[in-house]
Order: sequence, then structure tokens, then C-alpha cells
Amino acid sequence: MDNIAKTRMRLKFARLAGAASMSHLDQIKALRGIAAASGLDCMPARQARNLVPKMAFGPALSLGYESRCEYADLYLAQQCKEDVCRAKLEAVKSEAFSLLSVKRVPIFFPSIEASVSAAGYRIEAEFKGEFSQAMLDAFLARKSVQYEKVKSTGDAETIDIRPLILGAELDEGAGTLRLALKMEPGKNIKPEAALNVMAGREIKIKKVVREELYWLDSTGKLEVI
Repeated sequence: MDNIAKTRMRLKFARLAGAASMSHLDQIKALRGIAAASGLDCMPARQARNLVPKMAFGPALSLGYESRCEYADLYLAQQCKEDVCRAKLEAVKSEAFSLLSVKRVPIFFPSIEASVSAAGYRIEAEFKGEFSQAMLDAFLARKSVQYEKVKSTGDAETIDIRPLILGAELDEGAGTLRLALKMEPGKNIKPEAALNVMAGREIKIKKVVREELYWLDSTGKLEVI
């Protein structure tokens, strides 16, 4: 078999409530399992002990989150149409993931992870009338906001999180907050932490959903991956 893929499909999945407790590694295994069971002529992953489909994945999602934008690039050994690929993948039943779209991209297109600059989230929470868009606007008008971030090692560092919060919109009636957060190596902030800083207190959160991944164009405008 030629070791050069003939088709590269960019798959977009919704991560359902049944997958909320999955680790990123578990998710990778599950998505590879869907591809393997589809009957598509998948390229094998290099240096894999077992013949698993060659795929590339987007940035990891925190445990407990749902998502409408879990991306995976699938490499195929033969030419394949988008509708054929989608039909075969949708035939594989999953309680954890739902296929949203299939798009053919160039073989040597930049990776998903290298392309992502920001993520959009929807937070459902108990605001109880103590949080408003005016408070958000006042926060966004600030030039700098220092935040002490505790790393996985237990060490703490102080970072300026204001440049990381690209936008925030509150719907008090629906009890939802939409956040756009910039993603930078070593300087990311979780959406629930950003909410607590903007509110000046800890907010009880019901659900966090990652709704979209973006790249930033030359003017700083958010574009969907």
C-alpha cells in the first residue's frame, strides 16, 4: 500500500453528555473506533501496534464539558466523496458522539491544533440577578487583569488574562453566558475560571459546552476552523 494518503477528511463531531467523563485519550480511541468500524479504506497510523486509522485531532477538552466542535482529520487510502464518507460514518452508532459535518481538505493542510487560536463556550449557570452585561462590559473595558493560575504541578503563576478574553455576552433570561477565549500555550484559562474572575465571586455552573473553535485572521477577526 502506498504510504501517502489519497483523501483527507475533516470530521466535526458533537460530544454528547455520555462522553463528558472521557479523557482526551479515551476520546481519541472512541473516534478511531468509529472510523475503523465504518468500512472506509483508512490509512494505518504509523508505529501503531495494531492497525488503527491514521487521524489527527483538535485540542483536548476538559473533563465534564460537552462540545459541538470536536474535530478529527481522517486520512484515507483512496479517493472518497464527502457524502459517501459521511454515510459510512453515520452508520456507526455511538451514544457519545454525533457526526455534524464532513469536509474534504488538502492532504498537506495545516493541522487542526496548529490552526486553532480561540474557542467559543456556552456556560449555563445560576446568576441569580447578581451578574449583568454591564459588569461584563466594565470588565472588558479594562486593559489588564492579573490572575493567579495554579498549574498541574501545583505551582502558581500570575498571568494577565484580559488579552485571553476576546468577548463575553450574557443572556440573563436564559441563564447563559457565551465566552470567546484565546488559546495560547501556557496561558489558557478555563471558561469557569474566567466567569468567576469577571463576576468577582464563584458562580455555580450547571453546564459548559464548547461551541466552536476559531482561528484569528490578520485583522484579529474570529473565523470558524
